[in-house]
Amino acid sequence: MAVSEYDSMASYYDRILEPILWKMRRKIIKISQVKTGMKVLEIACGTGTQAVRFKKAGAEYTGVDLSPAMLAVADKRNLKCLNADGTELPLENNSFDLSTITLALHEVDPEISKQLVFEMLRVTKSDGYLVIVDYTKSNKKSIYRKIGNRSIHYIEKLVGGSHYRNYKKFMKFGGLIAFLKPFELEIIEEKLIFGGNIGIIKLRSK
Repeated sequence: MAVSEYDSMASYYDRILEPILWKMRRKIIKISQVKTGMKVLEIACGTGTQAVRFKKAGAEYTGVDLSPAMLAVADKRNLKCLNADGTELPLENNSFDLSTITLALHEVDPEISKQLVFEMLRVTKSDGYLVIVDYTKSNKKSIYRKIGNRSIHYIEKLVGGSHYRNYKKFMKFGGLIAFLKPFELEIIEEKLIFGGNIGIIKLRSK
């Protein structure tokens, strides 16, 4: 989705998505194991709904997003956020204990997705972690998986444009788990939700 589209949605974005995503956001905090004083970076932080949970858990939080309008909403929550490109972060090497991104890799070109992860690795401490959340494929055979998969596909198709094209590429090549394999990262914890259609994966460098 283009930055201008996110700008136009900023005023009502949370009202639409948070009733659906709040359980996922709680699970992200749990898998992140945030401790007081932990330095956390979130790429594509949007309006800051996940950020609020990180701060409540004791994190020293920094968010990054390209949409000024989304960041204006985050600013009202008293969050430290930067209007910057996640592929060229204005941040020093080895600065964060945890870097995270949620449901953003699938919506951009595959090369951009890779660069986002490389930048997250660059700014994360050698003993730090990544928590990456996005769509994935599941072998589970359940009605819930089918309903979740169809719902996600419908939403992505409704958004359309480059967002939908990139989503199809992302899923064609296997979704999140397949996307992460070339980075040769160690998976510390993996949780599949929404019928196995969304992965919350905690990783670190080997």
